[in-house]
Amino acid sequence: MYSKAMGFVDELALELFVVAFVGFLMDYVILGMYKDYRARYISKSNSKVSIESRLGDSIFMFAALALFILVMGFYGEMTWNLPGAYDLLFYDPFILLGIILLGFVLSVKYKQKLQYVGLVALFAGLVLIEYGVAGYNLGYTSAPLDLLGLYVSFGLAGIFAYPTALILDKYKENGSNKPLSNKWLIWIVLFIIFITIGAVLAAFTGAAAIPSHLAAPP
Repeated sequence: MYSKAMGFVDELALELFVVAFVGFLMDYVILGMYKDYRARYISKSNSKVSIESRLGDSIFMFAALALFILVMGFYGEMTWNLPGAYDLLFYDPFILLGIILLGFVLSVKYKQKLQYVGLVALFAGLVLIEYGVAGYNLGYTSAPLDLLGLYVSFGLAGIFAYPTALILDKYKENGSNKPLSNKWLIWIVLFIIFITIGAVLAAFTGAAAIPSHLAAPP
């Protein structure tokens, strides 16, 4: 009885915060790239656009987050013993996020194209939207609009991750010799907008879960 009671701990709030950290860290990296880009092409300074440097400096933190997500994702899938299919609703997309992050880290580390990670993120984004809509229709939460907003925003971020990855690949191949067209920059802006909305909703949902989890832990 004791071992069974200790076999499962609901870490959902912490895991939601980690999802938020991923979004905010990605924002920080991309905005850092834009700062370098603006310094070179708008402010006309001698600064070089250091996409590779920005990505390389971030991968250790992304690797730590990916490891946590994959370990806790598989743990949640295997030990969930609460009623309903909340484990599928949350941990299936959670594991997909871990896989995408791991692919991103390896692609940056070994200087491979990001478009393949972006393509998987696109498909995962479509899957995430389907999970969110299904969870909303089935009433799997007391805050259905928050659930739907969280899944749809991260799903759209996944979709826009693909053109963002293509743009970054193309920019690196061109050696940063000329500025990007505004029609390309809009895809990156959309990616940032939706991943930021998703990160904020994840943080908000995680914070809202803390009191109830501390008052009545499973």
